[in-house]
Amino acid sequence: MTDALTFLSNAFYMISNALLIPVMLGLLFGLLVSLLTFGRMLREMLERLAFRMEKQEYTTSLENNASELPPLSAKGQMLAAALEKLKLKTDDPLSIGKLAADTESYWQAELEKLQTWCRIGPALGLMGTLIPLGPGLVALADGDLKTLSNNLIIAFATTVVGILIGLISGSVHGIRKRWYRDDSLLLTFAAERFSERNLRRCDAQSLTTFASERPAEQGEEKEKKSC
Repeated sequence: MTDALTFLSNAFYMISNALLIPVMLGLLFGLLVSLLTFGRMLREMLERLAFRMEKQEYTTSLENNASELPPLSAKGQMLAAALEKLKLKTDDPLSIGKLAADTESYWQAELEKLQTWCRIGPALGLMGTLIPLGPGLVALADGDLKTLSNNLIIAFATTVVGILIGLISGSVHGIRKRWYRDDSLLLTFAAERFSERNLRRCDAQSLTTFASERPAEQGEEKEKKSC
């Protein structure tokens, strides 16, 4: 029993020590991704500030059901591109719905990536904290304070990096979630407005066709009666 316990303890000790370098590399990669994501968010924020007046004017035109909608610049990124594509697909309600769904799916995927790093970052930080404590305790028992201090430095550093990854990812996730929610509302409203216009156009064409065919039918009926 004691031999088996010793074997398992040694096995888990070796496995945990072997995971230290991958965990540190994962933290380094996560920090890089988080910083790049934060930089992209700042750039998107500036573009959204420049696009705000265009978006407000476009929203007002949709609410007033204006026949001509104002053009949108590339500052609106994904939203502007989706709205411009919607205008080109006004005769196809299925394409309108698919385009809106694809755009919202893209936004949801971006948020899920951030949410993943919100969980992975602190988890890797915790692993990086606990793994060096084993060798550190062994060094403390042997009186090797230098090895103990090195392991504690690694433990505290990985904790800080993991928390930083979670903090950056969580902040970006919250900001983008609010942005994408507002964009989704506008996109859904635009899709419904274009579908409504298409339905009215089809109804008007049906009434015109019916009105043009009705006199001809009446003429045929009179001819039959005269015969």
